[in-house]
Formats: sequence, C-alpha cells, structure tokens
Amino acid sequence: MSRYAAGEEAAFEILLSRYSRPLYSFLCRYLGRADRADDVFQDVFYEVIRARKSYRPQSRFAPWLFRIGRNRAVDRLRRNGLRDMESLDRAANPRQEDGDPRVDTIATGNPDPETLVYGRELGNALEEALAALPADQREVLWLKEKSGLSLAEIAEITGVSENTVKSRLRYALEKMRAVLAQQGFEP
Repeated sequence: MSRYAAGEEAAFEILLSRYSRPLYSFLCRYLGRADRADDVFQDVFYEVIRARKSYRPQSRFAPWLFRIGRNRAVDRLRRNGLRDMESLDRAANPRQEDGDPRVDTIATGNPDPETLVYGRELGNALEEALAALPADQREVLWLKEKSGLSLAEIAEITGVSENTVKSRLRYALEKMRAVLAQQGFEP
C-alpha cells in the first residue's frame, strides 16, 4: 500500500490479487450472500483507492483492509435491518445457494467415490458446526483460519483485546470439536 500511495499504480494490482480472495470469502461469510459481498467488496477497494493519498502505514495493510471490510459489512447489515451477525443464522450459505466460485472451494483432483462422500459429509458437518457458533466466535474463527490474520490483527479489526480474541477462538474450536464428535467425526 505504501508503494501504491507513493504513486506506483501496479502496486494496486498486487494488493488486489493478494487480498481479493480472503477478503471476499470473509465478506461472503459475514454477509451471508454473494451479492451483498460483491457490493461491499467494491466499496472496500474503492476506499483503498480513495485513501491512497492519506494512507499512513501505522500497522500492516491486512488488518486495515479487513477492518474497512468489516465496518462496511456491519453498515450494510444495519441498512438492511439486520443488527448483527446473529441475524445471519437464518441467511443462506452462499456456497450452497449461489455456487459462486470465488467462495472457498475444496480442490478435488480425482478422488475415489468414498473419499468424495466423506469429504462432502465432513464439509456439511463443518458448516453445521460453524452455524452453531455464536457470531463473535464465528467471526474470529473466520478471520484466523480463512484470512490467516494474527490474533493481534484480529483484535485490532474487531475492536476487542487480544485475550478476548484468544478466548473466543478457543471456545469456538471447543464447540466445533464437540459438534463434530457428536456427528461421528474424529476432530
């Protein structure tokens, strides 16, 4: 971002290619629908372009970008009458409904049918376990596992302490293990 702020136009393409997939995936999860995520995604990168001249690198770019994304997503939910991520428990899973290829997919290769069935069952169990999590735990888990952000970066994005992020992550993983174990999967 510093290079882009200094006028190097090609640096924007690097930012876009590096952060598009994890940010879009996070927004799809957070907003529950790909069409909402598309709009917010565009808003976030418009903000990157707009902030180019005033950008001051006080921390890493990823937390700054994801904080913008999260704030824009929260604004979008509020505009649509949804108060927080808990309202999304009723929302459709974008992977299942719209089949958007940008949302996380599993690379398949040519596995045997038994492996395919097991993978599909495990994927469904994981989705169910994720849906059972409270919104704050689901959010930190997504940011950690799907975006690869550090605990400090997640704390910065969510506006809570790093210890709170650790607790939420620990509780999320414990709950997911319990749900998977109930369904017969060895966590």
